[in-house]
Amino acid sequence: MKKLIALALVMVMALSLFAGCAKEETTTTTAAAGTTTAATEATTAAPESNVEPIEDLILAKTYGLETFNIFNTEGANARGILINLVEGLLDNNNKSQSIPAIAKSWGSEDGNVTWKFDLRDDAKWVDVNGNEKAPVIAADFEVGMEWILNFHKNGGSNTSKLIEFVKGAKEYYEYTKELEPAEALALTAGEGSKFLELVGIETPDDHTVIYTAIKPTPYFDSLAQTTSFYPMSQGMVDEIGVENINSMTNENMWYNSCYTMTEYVSGNEMVLKPNPLYWDKEAKIFNSVTLKQVESTDVAYMLFENGENDYVTLNYTQVMEIYNDPNHKYHDYLVEQNPGMRANQMHFTYDKYLADGTPDTNWNTAIANLNFRKSLYYGIDFLEYYKRFNPINPMNCENNFYTRADLVYMSDGTQYVEVVRDEMGIDEKSDTKIAQLNPTKAEEHKKLAIEELTAQGVTFPVVIEYYIGSSQDAVDNAKVLEQSMEECLGADYIDVKLMEYGAMSGTQVRDNGMSAFAINSYAGAFADPSTYLTQEIYGDANAFYTRNYSRINNLPADSEVALALQEYTRLYHEANAITDDHDARLRAFAKAEAYFFDQVITVPVYITNSYCLTNIDLNSQMYSMLGGSADKMKNWETNLNGYTSAEMEAIRASAK
Repeated sequence: MKKLIALALVMVMALSLFAGCAKEETTTTTAAAGTTTAATEATTAAPESNVEPIEDLILAKTYGLETFNIFNTEGANARGILINLVEGLLDNNNKSQSIPAIAKSWGSEDGNVTWKFDLRDDAKWVDVNGNEKAPVIAADFEVGMEWILNFHKNGGSNTSKLIEFVKGAKEYYEYTKELEPAEALALTAGEGSKFLELVGIETPDDHTVIYTAIKPTPYFDSLAQTTSFYPMSQGMVDEIGVENINSMTNENMWYNSCYTMTEYVSGNEMVLKPNPLYWDKEAKIFNSVTLKQVESTDVAYMLFENGENDYVTLNYTQVMEIYNDPNHKYHDYLVEQNPGMRANQMHFTYDKYLADGTPDTNWNTAIANLNFRKSLYYGIDFLEYYKRFNPINPMNCENNFYTRADLVYMSDGTQYVEVVRDEMGIDEKSDTKIAQLNPTKAEEHKKLAIEELTAQGVTFPVVIEYYIGSSQDAVDNAKVLEQSMEECLGADYIDVKLMEYGAMSGTQVRDNGMSAFAINSYAGAFADPSTYLTQEIYGDANAFYTRNYSRINNLPADSEVALALQEYTRLYHEANAITDDHDARLRAFAKAEAYFFDQVITVPVYITNSYCLTNIDLNSQMYSMLGGSADKMKNWETNLNGYTSAEMEAIRASAK
């Protein structure tokens, strides 16, 4: 990599060897960034330097592709590749706003119940060599939806959003489940079909698709960005054979996005070439894209050094090696990644079991106590843990909420999470202090918890078994968290024991309720707080975290924690019933989310925000809280010589 400008990093870091608990409450106020839902392309300013654009992009990936049918996977990694081959109704710009793709315009005229999408007339299906197969028409969206909802065709993948929001989708899905496989495979979305009889989708002509929602859904257009609303040509199904669609290859699939995949070697390499009939003639498309599957980020880093990879995410050790050596060739090229799309929580297990299968009564009793949970909420200083992900600007990893920032805004441009912040009464975002951290309050709740729990027979320190993977990064991260928790709250109060999965998988540990907590997150599916908050409601089999992690449904309905979650659920449903007033809906959800944290059902932890070396202008990429849009290799600004940290910061500043 050639150095373009010898500039020092503008970021300053103070690393300490040991975890500490913040005592001071210095606050720096920052303005909330507002935006609108206008469907316009955002632009970025190219760095004023010796830019050499990339014509043939090379990217190293630590994962491959398990299917070429975008409907038959729910994995973000696979979708990130396949959206370059198959395109849906809408895309995103770099500010997470909806922009046209196959649909050139869209909207609702009846209070958000029916949604009409007007399709462009120049979108084509092509084969692997770019030869035209058929125009993309409205009926293709019926075929795609029928495929997803047909149990024997797609096995249930990507059905949840359709079942929840599209009229008749659940009925059709259940109908197909009861059929014999051969009978279900013979079904189509054609005229007079059972699908069109039951499901709320109409195509009055080749360039109009109309969806009927189960209830008024003001954020329906954000749903239309997702895989569930992608098209499939009946011509391709007929050509390949319905029984072969899920095993189709790059050579026989049909394409309608910006690339076709001309070469595919499983576990090794994929080569993409421009689709010559792609509708967006103004788009910047690479002459070729080579995706190399590698076994680790260390290999990806080596390839970057050799000029055989244009982007690499760095681990903690690599960042520190580069940052601490002013003479390192990449010292000025450390670039902070775009913030991750997930808001990670510390999800407690309220019905925990020990390795021998007996209930962990001491932990279960302790975590059911509100004062114990509040001592954790106010007492844990996550700063050293943040440094494991971003050792230079660790506070950029701060997370105070369940809903991810940038997901949705009030009509005046205020971020929804700022409304939650006001409801919670926590400090405005600071560059120096985690908002919820309050050692004084933590000590008050700790004293109350000890008094109440001792009377219930709980012994101290409370043992907190935390199961982790065996990778060195996972172990090192967990050790930092363990030390932070015990130092902040006292080793005489809690004893964090790190437990490796061993022969078990993380799913086995989760399903058996063996870990006292897990740190992870849920990926949003549409631009509304309910996409996150519904995962924690009480008594609902579809609520992912209540069912799989907290296990609160297993507790007596009149227990303190269950009653708290029932009240949260009431507030959630009250908010979700508001469909005619956007701001009122968001304010009501903010009350529910604030109550959720007042009861400390979970503890917010971090947002992924790490460092990379990049020949790609990250600000030119699509950006969305809803999926893998950033992986769509279209309209990227690039520089074969790489971007310095100063250049990327200047680009980002100019785009605000």
